[in-house]
Amino acid sequence: MTAFLRTVEEAEQAYPRSVIAVGNFDGVHRGHEVIIERVVERAIKLGTSGMVVTFDPHPQQYLGRKPPLSVLTPIERKLELLSKYDLDAVLIISFTQRFAKITAEEFVKLTYVRKLEIQEIVVGYSHKFGEKGKGDQLLLKRLGNRYGFLTHIVDPIERDGVLVNSSRIRNLLNSGEIIAARNLLGHPYTISGTVVPGDGQGSKMSYPTANLELNDPNWLKPKRGVYAVRVNLGQKVLNGVMNIGIRPTFKKEIEQCEVHIMNFEGDIYGRIIHVEVVDRIRDEIKFSSVDKLKLQILKDVETSYNILKV
Repeated sequence: MTAFLRTVEEAEQAYPRSVIAVGNFDGVHRGHEVIIERVVERAIKLGTSGMVVTFDPHPQQYLGRKPPLSVLTPIERKLELLSKYDLDAVLIISFTQRFAKITAEEFVKLTYVRKLEIQEIVVGYSHKFGEKGKGDQLLLKRLGNRYGFLTHIVDPIERDGVLVNSSRIRNLLNSGEIIAARNLLGHPYTISGTVVPGDGQGSKMSYPTANLELNDPNWLKPKRGVYAVRVNLGQKVLNGVMNIGIRPTFKKEIEQCEVHIMNFEGDIYGRIIHVEVVDRIRDEIKFSSVDKLKLQILKDVETSYNILKV
């Protein structure tokens, strides 16, 4: 079982002389998978621990990017995905104003060398670190030669001729290209949130919906529209239809995630549900009447059922 550590001191005590991978790992996608598997392989060969080092929050969120960076995997989801690998530990370093001012060389010397005493480090080709991201893989190699650790740089990974990285996956999701995004992720894109009260419009049309308040406000929602989804309710996984949008037929202006769960009755207010986004059905559009919207929802449910039964 993977240990989750919140301080360098914990890692120093429990997992010295490790092989580590370092990065944001947003999405824990197929490119990240290659990095992680290299860590596991090298740790086994050296007879030591394999550890991922990541950051919370994502540095781009903390440094005041406008608009704020939308993340694919807030920390809870990221840890869930990382736990599926044969890692000994994941170290989550808090990204603070003070941490952001540590120079690249100082960070390597104090954290990797003096405290963790790493044997090897694995990073991606675009890895940046230290104050203002001035550190790169070339500096890391030079410091490794100086302090006695080996640096592995993982080359860009492509999938069907497409470069795999978090930015590209964000762009695909923002365009509603769910299947293409899943191909790069290597797993279903999933969002999670708490079910909160809505205005009851779905129930009035015989299609009650769970209104989702995302666990992290910066969790990336796919492009507005209607989606076929699977809903994890603890022990149950049920089919559903999700609408992301402002519900223009009802002249609403605030964007919401609403999920109609098929063949389900029950009170789930206050519960956290996990929604796996399987495919996009259509754009969100304004209907001339509620009756026409209701007929379209019936078609959406049938379309979603046919997609999800495969």
